[in-house]
Amino acid sequence: RGISKVGFVVNAKEDAAKRMAELVDLDTENAVELLVDPSGKAGRAFGVGLGWRPDDEEMSPFLKLFGMLWGLGAWATLPAVIGGYIGNPFVPQPWIEDALAVGTKKGRFPGNAVELDASGNVKVNKFTELPVVGEWERRPLELATLRLQNMVDISIKNWKELAPDEDALKEGVLTQLGGCVVVERASGNVLFEWKDPGICAVANFEDILKKIPAK
Repeated sequence: RGISKVGFVVNAKEDAAKRMAELVDLDTENAVELLVDPSGKAGRAFGVGLGWRPDDEEMSPFLKLFGMLWGLGAWATLPAVIGGYIGNPFVPQPWIEDALAVGTKKGRFPGNAVELDASGNVKVNKFTELPVVGEWERRPLELATLRLQNMVDISIKNWKELAPDEDALKEGVLTQLGGCVVVERASGNVLFEWKDPGICAVANFEDILKKIPAK
């Protein structure tokens, strides 16, 4: 497809953003432009969700985040989380298998979801071996397993390197949600726009690709 530029705006300082890119195998030298916005101003200008009680300066941002896990200020969190466990027989998301392969190569827990060949490609996806549901487009527990890998071996293990500092916490970045926009370079027209309605409720890559004209 005619994708000429991909950029990620990360609500973190430069060192933390570079560490995150390294952990998730983002090629910031050739394929992706990494931009840092520690205070989250760009996201707020775009109109992303600010989470639960964004104007409450007395409440701990970590308590706000806990409330969001139950849907407060982020209504789509629970449906998105539950969907990761029960799967989806209709909507394919092949990027999940690719991401599981990356996690397996990096030794993330749990590391038994896929088997890789000598070249690092997926030889066997264990979720496809489940009776009946193994034929679904997105198998039960498949996305939940990827999220567990990310939580244990990215977020928790690297918290000190990735965590927002006090200034960023005061700006609300811990509970600020994300978004995505695809713009046609020649005309400036917006082809796709998404603002996360909850934690884990992110844009579907396949929906994005459908909006991008083939060359």
